[in-house]
Amino acid sequence: MDTAPRWFVLITVADGRTLYWQRAGARHSLAHALGEVWVGNFKPALFQVLPDGAIIPRGSQPGGLEIVLVALEAAG
Repeated sequence: MDTAPRWFVLITVADGRTLYWQRAGARHSLAHALGEVWVGNFKPALFQVLPDGAIIPRGSQPGGLEIVLVALEAAG
């Protein structure tokens, strides 16, 4: 069992709501070493987020929300 620290990704959308990044219907986490690199290189102009927290390519699905900010939160 992997016990290394991990990050959750918090997504702030244009209306001020904060969502957790979800993949395959569950809250997704990143390896501790990857978190800051991922956030630092994330391009909000290329993506939107659905109300359930799934990140999608911009304009690929109706209901996509504008991403203002992504940040890290310690998992666990």
